[in-house]
Amino acid sequence: MTVPDTAPAISFRPLTRADLARLTDWLNTPHVAAWWRDELRPDGAEPPPMTLEQTEVEYGPDIDAGGPGHEYVILVDGTDVGMIQWYRLADFPEHAAAIGEQAGDAAAVDILIADPAFVGRGVGSRVIDQFVADVVLPVGVDRVVAGPAVGNARSIGAFARAGFAWVRDAVVPDEIAPEHVMVRSHVGPSPG
Repeated sequence: MTVPDTAPAISFRPLTRADLARLTDWLNTPHVAAWWRDELRPDGAEPPPMTLEQTEVEYGPDIDAGGPGHEYVILVDGTDVGMIQWYRLADFPEHAAAIGEQAGDAAAVDILIADPAFVGRGVGSRVIDQFVADVVLPVGVDRVVAGPAVGNARSIGAFARAGFAWVRDAVVPDEIAPEHVMVRSHVGPSPG
């Protein structure tokens, strides 16, 4: 008897301008905003909620020109649940220097799972692993870097389960918390 695979089907599609209103809502979801909105106001307070106009300014150029950020909507069993992005560290040398990484042929990955029904269920690590294998490594990078906030245990755990190993914590200008820099150097699937 064969046991059916009950793991959800994960896929990705490029972020489009039609997704920006939903992305704005996702960025304002409390469990996402707590970690994704990394800039502070001059008085040290958290920034106000993102507006559609701010989201358009932040992500519109990548959508229109095809980079340097490459954003994708995450689909789980056909449902849009969040966003994942990658970029070459060479395109952001100040950030690479701040996290102590040689840009070279490295890429960085960021993820947000906004739909609460998919948070804390192991979906994030599967998404990260599949995204790295299917989307990032084929463009010719030698390693993939992630920098979740040091206090974001859920994200750190997801990256660790996707084969990323901690290398250092780094203070990055204009970010609320230091980054827990993690690297995945091997090119195969994560160890599990």
